[in-house]
Amino acid sequence: MDPLAHHSKVNTILVTNTRACPDGAFIASSLAKMLASKGTRVVLIDADLHRPLLHKRFGLPKGFGLSDLLNTHRSPLSMLNHRENGKLAILTGGNDTGSIFKLFPSEKFRNHLEILKNEFDQVIIQGPPFFYAETLDLAIMVDRVVLLIHPAYNKTKTSQAIFGKFQRTGAALVEIAMREQTHNQAKQLATIDRILTFDQQAGVLF
Repeated sequence: MDPLAHHSKVNTILVTNTRACPDGAFIASSLAKMLASKGTRVVLIDADLHRPLLHKRFGLPKGFGLSDLLNTHRSPLSMLNHRENGKLAILTGGNDTGSIFKLFPSEKFRNHLEILKNEFDQVIIQGPPFFYAETLDLAIMVDRVVLLIHPAYNKTKTSQAIFGKFQRTGAALVEIAMREQTHNQAKQLATIDRILTFDQQAGVLF
């Protein structure tokens, strides 16, 4: 069976991480490109407005992006950058990142997300590290949270308390303990892709 056959059940994904595991932008962008290469229409959103990186990964100017979108009346479709023969669209973090974080739980953001969900097969959100309040706001809106954890932080009391908060949002939590060796990256991506095809919580250690 094609593992992507189940991806329609997981329409929205939030990728977040600990500060000690800064691979979120790499994982989110690589997962989006992998899905797009297989024919899935994907939109990738840079919602880490503390440290927006996706525009650099794709060689894009910051331009008008998510932060600007939340302060205007434009459609999110008008701000997308297209790659992978039109299968992948990127919404950068944008320029106006000053005090935008409070707008994530707004009705306006939800409406923009609904527009993108209706236009694309898959929405992947690259979020800020999991201890920021807006990350929990984002988690409430998605089907699945991919939480990237440095192994040293996996069992700390602080991490366990944050895991509990994520679980209470109602989104299915995929807990991935990431090691920094670059030779593990392909395996990490393949495993995340496989986990997302199943409606279950998982914990994976590389």
